[in-house]
Amino acid sequence: MMSGTASERPAMAFCRADGSGGNPALVQLGGTEARARALAQRHGAEVTWLQPDPDTGWRARFFLPASEITLCLHGLLAGAVRLWQDGEAQDRALVIATAAGPQTVSPVPADHRPPGAAIRLAGNHHRPIADGAALRPDIAAATGLCVGLDAFPPTLAGAARPKLVLRLEDPALVGRAVPDPAAVARLAGRTGATGLYLYALSGQAETGCLCIRARHFPAGLGIAEDPATGGAAAAPLLDLEHQGTGRIEAAVIDQGPGILTGTTSIGVQRLDPAGADWLVSGRVTI
Repeated sequence: MMSGTASERPAMAFCRADGSGGNPALVQLGGTEARARALAQRHGAEVTWLQPDPDTGWRARFFLPASEITLCLHGLLAGAVRLWQDGEAQDRALVIATAAGPQTVSPVPADHRPPGAAIRLAGNHHRPIADGAALRPDIAAATGLCVGLDAFPPTLAGAARPKLVLRLEDPALVGRAVPDPAAVARLAGRTGATGLYLYALSGQAETGCLCIRARHFPAGLGIAEDPATGGAAAAPLLDLEHQGTGRIEAAVIDQGPGILTGTTSIGVQRLDPAGADWLVSGRVTI
């Protein structure tokens, strides 16, 4: 399955059902860490470096232009789809070792659409902020938004590393935000979050599940915006439930820059009653 020389393949993860959009990633099979880091710097995109692992079969590391992160869901999904394309059994889940622990990635049937993958995201939580209103001037500075920030309280939510999450009433406001990376970094330092996640309800999908418009501005990663934050996909659902919307079973998240629509599509489905575990899925073109 892996030759002696490294090979790279571009991918778009969390793309729409028709194959458009997506979050770019490069999947490097084999080769060296130095090569993977150089690719990330040269292309300005996340690189998933896949190597054989004696325990799980495969190990993945994730490089950004300026850093390495423990887990990158869109890169992990892209890596799994490449492995299936390169010879792994396409009807079987893969266990891929990462710095965040082993991750089980399951195939999603293509059904005349781009192939997909799904991963269980455990340990999600929601924590209110005692004096969230005091953060609004900082949120305004981080987003360039002067109105619409006081409809709902900000909170901390996500998996192992929480985001500062704020619901907005109008999906168009989400699209109009212009991130200021320095202000985002100050806000993250003040709250202990790893970034600012804005979202709004935007309707219902054909399947009947909720549609959510979202954007994420990370801190300290060297990028102003992450167009697909699979690791925070459960955060807006938990926030909505704490605001009294009732139990949510599934949603489709339209994330990324754009006024009316984003650039990526993330599926999220509840796995346990408490809301700690969710299934995050996405389509991949590679």
